Amino acid sequence: MKTLLTTTIAISIFFISCDQQKSKEDIYLESESVFDEAIQIHDEVMPLMGDIMKLQTTLKEKKETISDEETIQKINESLQYLENAHSSMMDWMRNLTRIPDQMDVDPEAPDFISSGEMLKIQEQSLEEVKQVKTAILESISQAESMIEEL
Repeated sequence: MKTLLTTTIAISIFFISCDQQKSKEDIYLESESVFDEAIQIHDEVMPLMGDIMKLQTTLKEKKETISDEETIQKINESLQYLENAHSSMMDWMRNLTRIPDQMDVDPEAPDFISSGEMLKIQEQSLEEVKQVKTAILESISQAESMIEEL
């Protein structure tokens, strides 16, 4: 009876641990999903880069017609906010790490990234692009409000 109980416990622990540990393939698929989500956010806000450029041009033109130093300072801050949002997107795209095809991955290569590391990279990238989206939307909204006030 004691042996049966011990065996049952051991088997239960084995199945629980197997269920809790994701396979490399599962982690790879999750990484792909996170990457795809980040790309969707990018694709959603990338067209707004043109809006940022137009707003910058409009603010610069308006700034030329204003003599009030306080208003000029506010315009400069808005221009900087737009520039920072634009730069954040460019930096994010430059640092984007694509997921290698599992068939092409050589675990012995010096630049090998494990599936667990790749998932962490993709999750970080997703968080960064969410912040970029927020910066873009807020900078555009702020600039549009400023233009309306001018």
